[in-house]
Amino acid sequence: MKDKSIGIVGLGKMGGNIALRLISKGYSVSAFNRSKEPLDEVARKGAKPFSSLEELVNSLDKPRIVWLMLPAGEVTLSHARELLKLCSSGDIVIDGSNSLYSEAKTLHGELKAKGVDFLDAGCSGGPGGALNGMSIMVGGDKDVFARMEYLFKDLGVENGYLYVGAAGSGHFTKMVHNAIEYGMMQAIGEGLELIERGPYKGIDAAGLCNLWNNGSVIRGYLIELAGRAMLKDPHLSNTAPYVEDTGEGRWAVQTAIEYDVPFNVITSSLYERFSSRSAYRFNHRVLAALRHEFGGHSTKPAEK
Repeated sequence: MKDKSIGIVGLGKMGGNIALRLISKGYSVSAFNRSKEPLDEVARKGAKPFSSLEELVNSLDKPRIVWLMLPAGEVTLSHARELLKLCSSGDIVIDGSNSLYSEAKTLHGELKAKGVDFLDAGCSGGPGGALNGMSIMVGGDKDVFARMEYLFKDLGVENGYLYVGAAGSGHFTKMVHNAIEYGMMQAIGEGLELIERGPYKGIDAAGLCNLWNNGSVIRGYLIELAGRAMLKDPHLSNTAPYVEDTGEGRWAVQTAIEYDVPFNVITSSLYERFSSRSAYRFNHRVLAALRHEFGGHSTKPAEK
């Protein structure tokens, strides 16, 4: 099989592993990252490293495919607009970040006006999924998706990708996915806090999570990760009860307000994250530990 050619811009927790997965699938991967160490790491595994976007674009076979895996917001917007200056008609830019869906719609229009195609790909699965197979929600022009379907198949788990609709819908559905995640994490955290502080001391919470993940109606990946975190640190005493949010929950609550959708559980879970930044609760240790387990998000060390 002839090598497929793709550029990966952004080699963080997700982007680096996407590059490695595509290399393992026989792709010719050109890579760009602002810091050198991640670039050197993927180069050792077979990627072609470049020190500028222009060099990366020029290295690719036409029609070029460039996958952005950068922080949402201005960083993604500025890189996409820089690519617009470098790419030609028929090239394809894919944004795999957790961008705001309205920004994806804007980029789609700007690139399409110059003949460059754009897809927004909401990616779930964390760094492990990026390496071993993700769940991907794709928005954009359907004919462009059809041309790129092989790529999403190679990056996804079995049945792990779906074309969801017009430009922005990939990031919109990922935003809703992450909002649901907020609510599920909150329920797990509250339940485990009751186990921790309730009348029966010495319950093996990690073992309980493992039990719940075998046949119970609440089994699932987040329960598995909660058990994994508590197996390492049964009372999560090394994890500060400080829970960050990266924007998707806020955007989802704001969008729900705009469309008159009751968002009681998810709004409450967002506010709970805000409250974690000024008060101690075991529940917040669970939430912080879960984010670290599934996404590699950093935690703050607990104060002694």
